[in-house]
Amino acid sequence: MRDYGDIIRRVEALLNADFRVLGEAGGYPIYGVRLSEDASRPVFFINGGTHGDEPAGVEGALAFLEADQSRWLGQLQFEVIPCLNPYGYIHETRLNGQEIDINWAFLRNDVPEIDIVRDFVKDRKFEAVVDLHEDWESPGYYLYEQFRGRLPIGREVTRRVSEVCPVNMNTTIENETAQNGVIFPNPAVERRQRGEGIPIALFQQKHTDHLLTSETPTGAPMSRRVQAHLIALETIIETHCVSLSIT
Repeated sequence: MRDYGDIIRRVEALLNADFRVLGEAGGYPIYGVRLSEDASRPVFFINGGTHGDEPAGVEGALAFLEADQSRWLGQLQFEVIPCLNPYGYIHETRLNGQEIDINWAFLRNDVPEIDIVRDFVKDRKFEAVVDLHEDWESPGYYLYEQFRGRLPIGREVTRRVSEVCPVNMNTTIENETAQNGVIFPNPAVERRQRGEGIPIALFQQKHTDHLLTSETPTGAPMSRRVQAHLIALETIIETHCVSLSIT
């Protein structure tokens, strides 16, 4: 079993950040953390720990918060949920305490983690949303990207990540067509059409026009997986800051 208390201690020890308990699931608090210098700036949302057996997403989110992000705060605010599924994290399982895969439960009304996400995004539009995951079957890093009104950046993300972590170069990943480690999800897939997935719902319901899911290979060392997530985040943030400065 993992120590969720360590996550709480790390969140509450953050400097120059505001944190609050967004709600509880299975008796465990779920934290939201905000980095901001100007409340009028666009918000960049980072989510980690949807699947409890994917700890690099949690570590990546915490490492991002613990690093100095001041260079971006003139143009963006950051809101982070480091661990959406505390029960799964503690028990090292994909599912929550109800034995539900919360990543595919957005349409349900009986899942507390989903209630927290819905409340968090209600009436909001994010500059970008990045969901941090892992894949125990993948030989390398890959990502999903969905976008409107802008050019894709996934290939630049995987190019930079390849400097520290192998990239999955298979032409089919998770039954989806992939190029250079990038999947542009097929919207015709039935589950996507129904809007059951958390990231899919956020994009379909126009809470963001740029959604990326970062997937690190579980077989790689933890430090390399965390570094891959951080490089992905830096690349995505950098391109958004460039875009905001132009507009």
